Amino acid sequence: MKKSILEDVYNIEDKTGEKPKKNPPSIEAVLEKAFGLGIEKAKVIDTSTVTVEKWVRWKCLYGCPFYNKDAYHPPIAPDIDETKQVLGEYSKAILLNSPKGKALSDIALRLEEEAYHMGFYKAFALTALPSGPEEGANTGAT
Repeated sequence: MKKSILEDVYNIEDKTGEKPKKNPPSIEAVLEKAFGLGIEKAKVIDTSTVTVEKWVRWKCLYGCPFYNKDAYHPPIAPDIDETKQVLGEYSKAILLNSPKGKALSDIALRLEEEAYHMGFYKAFALTALPSGPEEGANTGAT
């Protein structure tokens, strides 16, 4: 079973051979922080349930006006294999959902920082962007 970096940090023995008495914060505490930041829908998921498929990248390759424009889109964005590999380094994630695309991204980034300060040092926000050239197109995609 994978241990999170947080578990590794909190289970390190001190010089006397005793484990610290401090309990690590739970991912549920981070989830509560998400609601406190204004997110409307969020839940903890197992990262093994996240599906990364090739058609998504192809959809961007053929017809997306953002292709080769920034680091969020191919060919600059991480490829499928790299994305799967990074997701495999995590056991849990918090899935956020909101119809407010820009606000959702802002909250995700703030939550990443909050989680880091809570001791989740591997916290990393992956955000979805609108899928069309017009503001508001597919906002809230997660």
